[in-house]
Amino acid sequence: MRIYAVHDSAPLAERGPAVALGVFDGVHLGHQAILHDLVATARGLAVPAMAITFTNHPRTTLGRSAPPGITDLETRIKLLGGTGVDAVWALPFTPEMAALPGREFAEEYFHRRLNASAVVLGRTAHFGKGRDGDAENLAEWAKPWNMRVLATPPFVVDGAPTSSTSIRLATQSGDIDLAARMLGRPFSVVGTVVHGQGMAKGFGFPTLNLDPHHELKPPAGVYLTTVAVDGVGRPSITNVGRPPTEAEIEAGVKDFLIETHLLDFDGDLYDRVAEVSFLKKTRDVMRFSDHEELKKRVEKDMAEAKKFFESASRQS
Repeated sequence: MRIYAVHDSAPLAERGPAVALGVFDGVHLGHQAILHDLVATARGLAVPAMAITFTNHPRTTLGRSAPPGITDLETRIKLLGGTGVDAVWALPFTPEMAALPGREFAEEYFHRRLNASAVVLGRTAHFGKGRDGDAENLAEWAKPWNMRVLATPPFVVDGAPTSSTSIRLATQSGDIDLAARMLGRPFSVVGTVVHGQGMAKGFGFPTLNLDPHHELKPPAGVYLTTVAVDGVGRPSITNVGRPPTEAEIEAGVKDFLIETHLLDFDGDLYDRVAEVSFLKKTRDVMRFSDHEELKKRVEKDMAEAKKFFESASRQS
């Protein structure tokens, strides 16, 4: 798969690609349906399939606050590649781009820069200043350009269309099962493994402390998770939220943590990029008077986690 950054001219020298446009935050099942149609259309026309995404959320350029990201850009591009597209064009959403009405945006990016053979959009998608760009209008505008336009219907989960907004709401409310059903995979947080205070290691439970690369996180609690580094997943248990003892607070530990204990693993993952996937919440965050009380609770949590993963392994 080719990855393109900013280009003043068409990034593909071959015959104009089939194109899909979107932020694609999360690359959820709704996005995957669009990209499936994109790849099928491209193969039928014998042209490359290209996904166009943005390096920044359009709302930031429009002077509005952006929603918390489900994925960072690097992860998003990786997920887009997993759908079978041949190229990803990551564009900065600039003020100049935001000022373009839908027809001018389509002519500039789909026609002039790419000479696109086809464009695939979600049936409810809009683009351009004033949001006048949609599949119906684009089909009319594209007639002189000999460009096909396809509209993919929404992907419905539990009776409602899947969207990045609904995934954010489900995750923030703690419904990680619903988020997973819409994503087509467990919700995860990607980040860099950083040094913590070392307190957990001191009483026998070394943890992996994550500095997230994106904003969306599940609410505070203890979760059964897996941790993947370089594609290798390991069972784990993760605490999200405030530090569990008064001593840690007094020591200056920051208020919001993502701390993961990998079961039956003792290695150095510092400065590595890790993905923590959330499978099940086991309990709310508890406050402990001292480390001895915390240690007993963690031992119980670990025993329950091992049973869960052993059972899952037998069923697979």
